[in-house]
Amino acid sequence: MSSDRFERRKQESRARILDAALTLFRAQGVESTTIEEICERADVATRTFFNHFPKRDDMVRALALSRLRGLESVLAERQALDLVAFFDEVADYLESSGESYRELVGTMLALSRGGTERSGELYGTFLTVIKNGVAKGEVTTRHDPQTLADIVVGTLTAVLMNWTADGSYSIRSGLHDSAVALADLLTPNEGNA
Repeated sequence: MSSDRFERRKQESRARILDAALTLFRAQGVESTTIEEICERADVATRTFFNHFPKRDDMVRALALSRLRGLESVLAERQALDLVAFFDEVADYLESSGESYRELVGTMLALSRGGTERSGELYGTFLTVIKNGVAKGEVTTRHDPQTLADIVVGTLTAVLMNWTADGSYSIRSGLHDSAVALADLLTPNEGNA
C-alpha cells in the first residue's frame, strides 16, 4: 500500500512540475524561465526536479509528449476523420496561445520529433483513424494507410515548423490549406473507394 502512495506522490510531483513549466513558458517564454522558478511554482525542491528530469531538455521532451497526448485525445474522440475541422481547431488553439507558446512549440520540435516518426504516438493515432476511415468507406483505398499517415503527420509537422521559424507565417491558413489538400487526397473517388 505504501508503494502505491509513493508512486502516486511521485506522479503528482511530476505533473506539478510539468504544469508549472507550461504555465511559466506560456507567460514568459522558454529561455526566460529558470528551473528554480519552475520548482517554486510547482512547490517542489530542485532536487525533486532532477529526480524526475536529469536535464532541462528531458522535462521539455516530457512536456512535448504530454501536449501531444492531448492532441491525440482530441483526434481520437472524433467519429470521422475531418482533417479540416481538426487542423482548424489546432489553429484556433495556437493562435490564442501567444508568442511564447510559439517559442515552446519550436523548442519541443527541436528537441524531439514528438512522436511523429512511425513508431511514435501521433503517427499511431493518425494511422488508427485512417484505418477506421478506410473500414467505414470514408478514406480512400488507393493508397496504403501507413503512407497516408506519414503524409498527414509530415504535413502537420512541416506547418508547425514553418510557423515556429517565421513570425509572419499564418498558422491558420497554413493548417487550413494543408488540411483541404490532405482531405482531397484521402477522400475516396466515386466508384473507386
